[in-house]
Amino acid sequence: MATNQDKTTASDAPIFPIREYIDIIWRRRWGVIAAFVITATLGAVYTLRQPKIYEAVTAVIINPEPATATPLEPSAADQWYMRDTYYDTQLRVMQSRSVAKRVIDDLGLENDIDFLGLNEIKDPNELSAKLASADPVTRLLAMLKVEAVAGTRLVNIRVRNKDPELAATLANSIAKAYSEQNAEHRLGTLNSTFDFVDKQFKDNEHSLQTARQALNDFKENHQILYTNPVEQQKITNQRLDYLNNKRVEIETQRQHAGYVLNELKNIPVSLKNVRAYSIVGESATLEAAVADCTALEREERKLLITYLEKSPQIVAIREQIDACKANVISNMNNIVLGLTARYQALVKLNNEINNEIREVQKEALELDQLRLLYEQYESQRLEQERLFEQSQKKINEVSLQKLLEVNNIRILDDAIASPKPVSPNLIINGLITFLAALIVSLLVGFLLELLDISVRTQSDIEERARLPFLGAVPKYPKTAQYSGRKAYRFIIENPNSPVAECVRTLRTTLSFLLKSDSSHVLLVTSAQPLEGKTMTSINLATASAMAGQRVVLIEADLRRPRIYQVFNVTPQKGLSAVISGEKNVSDVLLDTEVDNLKLLPCGEIPSNPAELFQSEKFGAVLNKLRSMFDLIVIDSPPVTVVTDALIMAQHAHGVIVIARANKTPLPLLIRARELLEGVQAPILGTVLNDMSSNAHGYYGGYYYYHKSYKDKEQ
Repeated sequence: MATNQDKTTASDAPIFPIREYIDIIWRRRWGVIAAFVITATLGAVYTLRQPKIYEAVTAVIINPEPATATPLEPSAADQWYMRDTYYDTQLRVMQSRSVAKRVIDDLGLENDIDFLGLNEIKDPNELSAKLASADPVTRLLAMLKVEAVAGTRLVNIRVRNKDPELAATLANSIAKAYSEQNAEHRLGTLNSTFDFVDKQFKDNEHSLQTARQALNDFKENHQILYTNPVEQQKITNQRLDYLNNKRVEIETQRQHAGYVLNELKNIPVSLKNVRAYSIVGESATLEAAVADCTALEREERKLLITYLEKSPQIVAIREQIDACKANVISNMNNIVLGLTARYQALVKLNNEINNEIREVQKEALELDQLRLLYEQYESQRLEQERLFEQSQKKINEVSLQKLLEVNNIRILDDAIASPKPVSPNLIINGLITFLAALIVSLLVGFLLELLDISVRTQSDIEERARLPFLGAVPKYPKTAQYSGRKAYRFIIENPNSPVAECVRTLRTTLSFLLKSDSSHVLLVTSAQPLEGKTMTSINLATASAMAGQRVVLIEADLRRPRIYQVFNVTPQKGLSAVISGEKNVSDVLLDTEVDNLKLLPCGEIPSNPAELFQSEKFGAVLNKLRSMFDLIVIDSPPVTVVTDALIMAQHAHGVIVIARANKTPLPLLIRARELLEGVQAPILGTVLNDMSSNAHGYYGGYYYYHKSYKDKEQ
C-alpha cells in the first residue's frame, strides 16, 4: 500500500516532462538567444571569410585488366579476389605520390608560388626558405579526391583549387599521368613476362628433348622396338594364364591316371576280373574280346552236340577259345602297361609345364620392373610435352600483347573550368551554422539551468529546502504605472487581479494554520534583501483587512524602512519611539486608505535596532496591539543579514519566509531555515514570490483570471 508521501510525489510528477524543458528554455531565453546569436554570427563570419574553392572533374574508365601470361594459372577463387581488389588498387594508384610527382614535373609546379600558396609572401629570403621546404606533391594530393561510381567502372578524379582553370588542368593532368604510367607499367610487365616465359620455353624445349632421348635410349637398351613393356606384359600375363590352366588340366589327368593304375594293380589279372578291368580301365576292346570268347564258347557247346570232344572241329574251336582268352589276358596286361606309360607321360608333362610357368613368371617379374622404368620415362616425356605446349602458348600470347600495347585505362570526359565554386556552400554552411547555433544555445540554456542554484519551484522548497510551501505570488505587470515603489500599491488598486487572488489564497491558508480565535502575530522575513517580503507583508495585511479583520502592519525593518512611503505618510515618531517609551502605541498608529488597516511605522531609525527588540518593552507593545487588533503583520529584515528577525520570531505565532523565484539561492534559504529553527521559531512555511505567469506549476490555474483581468483593464 502506497504511503501519502508516495502519492504526493506521484501527483507532483509532471504529466508532460517536455514542458519542463520548454520552461527551462524560456527562463534562460536571454542566454539561449545570446548563445544562438553569437554562434550564428561566428558561423556566418567563418563562412564569409572562407576562400572560394572551385572543383574540376575528369571521368576515367577502368576496364578489367587484360589477361597476361603467368607462370601458373590462377584458380577461380584467385581470379575473383584479383578482380575484386584490382579496382581498389587502381584508386590508390591514382592518389599515389608517384602519379602526383609526375604531374608536378610535367606542369613544372615545383616553384610555382601560386600553386604552393606562397604568392602573399613579399620577403625574398622568406620566400626562398618556404620554397625550399615546400612539398608540392603533398599539396597536390590534398587537393585530390578520387571516387568510384557505384555499379560502373567509372572513376571521377576531383581536384579543388582557388583557380578554376588550374583545377581543370590538374584533374586532366592526373588522369593523363595515371594512364601513361599504367601503359608504361603494363609494357614493362609484358617485357618482364616475355623474358621469363621465353626462358621457360627454352628450358622446357631442352627438357623435352632430354626426356625423349632418355626414352629412346631406354628402349634401345632393353630392345623395346615395336611394343612397349606394358603390351609385352599383357602378352606374358595371357601366356601365364594359359600355362596355369594347362597345368591344372594335366594335373587333373595325372591324378586320375594314378588313381586308376593303383586300383588295377590291386585287381589280379584273370578272366574273372575282366569286367572290373573293363570298367576301371575304360577299355572297349577288352569288352569286345570277352564277347568274342563268349561267342566261341557258345559255338563249342553247339558243336559238342554234334561232334565228339576229340574231333577236329571241337579241337579247332577250343584252340580258338584258348587263343581268345590269351588275347583277353594280354589286353588286360596292356591296359596296365598303357595306364603306367600315360601316368609317367603326364608326370613328365606336368614337370615341364611347371618349369615353363616358373620361366614365364620370372619373365613377368622382369617385365614389371621394366614397365615401371618405362612408365617413368614416358611420364617425364608427357609432362615435358605439356609444359612445352603451355610455354609455347604463353609466349605467343605475350608476343601478341606486346604488338598490340593494350592500355585498359581510357579518359572518358576531360575536366572543364567550373564557373561556380563548390566551397563555401552557403546553404549547407547556413544549415550547419543554424543547427550548431541551436544546439549550442540549448546547451548553454541547460548549462545555465544546471549552474543555477536558485529556488524555482514548489519541489525545491519542500524537498530540497525542507520548508512547508504556503503558496506562490505571480509577477506584477511591468508597466510605468506600477514601476518602482508604486508596485507595492498594485493589490490595493487592483483587488481583482491574479496577484490579489493569490494573496487571498495565502490568507485563507494561514487562517487554517492559525485556528485559535485570539489575535495572531505573523512575522514576514526572507533569506536576503529584495525578495519581496515588504510587498508580501503589505499585500497580506491589505487582503486580511479587506476580509473584515482588524489588522495592524508593523514596519519593523528599522534599517531600510519603506512602507510609510507606500501609504504616502511621513510620520515623525514610530515603533522605535514606542519601544523606547517616548510615545504610546495609540499615538503613533496611522490610518491608511484601506479600511480596517492601521500602520505602525518605524519612526526614527535607531543606532541599535537589535537591542530594542531584545527589550521587554517590545513584547509589551505586541501584547498591547493584540488587544486592539485581530492580526498583527510584522515586516522584518532578512534573517541571514541581521539578527532582528530571529529576536522578533520568539514573539510571533507564525513566521513566513519569503523566497523569490529564480533569485533566492537555495543554500541561503536552507540557512534561513536553520537559523529560525535554532531559535525555535514557529515556521509556518514559505511563499514563492515573483512566479512567472506562464509557468505550468502553481500559478497555471490563474491564467483564465489573469486574462479576464487584462481584458477588463483594456
